Amino acid sequence: MPSFPDPVSASTKADVRAFFDTLARNNSERHGSAAALLARRLRVLHRHAAFSSSDVVLDLGCGDGTHLRAVAGRIESGIGVDLSPRMIQNARRQTEHPALEFRTGDAERLASIPSASVDVVFCVGVLEHLLRPGRALQQVARVLRPSGRFVALTLNGAHWWYRLADRVGVPTRHLDTDRRFPPGQARQLLRDSGLRPEVGFWRFVPSGDLPRPLALLCGGLDRMGQHVAPSLLRTGLCLVGRPTTPAACTRPAVPQGAGESA
Repeated sequence: MPSFPDPVSASTKADVRAFFDTLARNNSERHGSAAALLARRLRVLHRHAAFSSSDVVLDLGCGDGTHLRAVAGRIESGIGVDLSPRMIQNARRQTEHPALEFRTGDAERLASIPSASVDVVFCVGVLEHLLRPGRALQQVARVLRPSGRFVALTLNGAHWWYRLADRVGVPTRHLDTDRRFPPGQARQLLRDSGLRPEVGFWRFVPSGDLPRPLALLCGGLDRMGQHVAPSLLRTGLCLVGRPTTPAACTRPAVPQGAGESA
């Protein structure tokens, strides 16, 4: 039965990098069948990103590159960026597709990505771990072309279990700086970053972090949430953003070294 371990302290980017470098040694799926869960995430990404054969795609916080490899046949080229050098090593080791490349980089700067050069940016399970998500989303708005799309799969901060756990003091975060955005806060975060927001939900049950009875309850209520009270019952939050104006796509990159907390 899964326990509720205390979160890892992560006050700086160096702490976050070290956590994911360690995770890279055994980056296996903990919440169910890896193939089934990947297929579910890809269905959501395809629906909202609408990948085309001419797209340049950026996977922000790409980890070992699983999602970018899965869409490689539908796009022109892809770039995966991750803070963890070990994750990038894993991605390069597992990838032979000539149109994909992987770079170690900071989501708050994206210094290697030119402005208005990307058609789609997506991130899966990343937004909750960023120390300054607003800065990262400003960079997303900068690198997107005017017709570009941003899709993020993250956690729903308004979900009943997370709210209850916070109230009674049950730890549910992997890093003590992890955050979960309620739908309204997520919408405002996108808007403040220069992205026109659409906020919805997707099916995610953190089974690997929960005792089985609680995981089954969350799964059943998530299905119910497709018809009633989604903000309360659905665990996953799907954020979609498009540049509000061409100007939002041409912000200068943050200078090298700026915005670092490590």
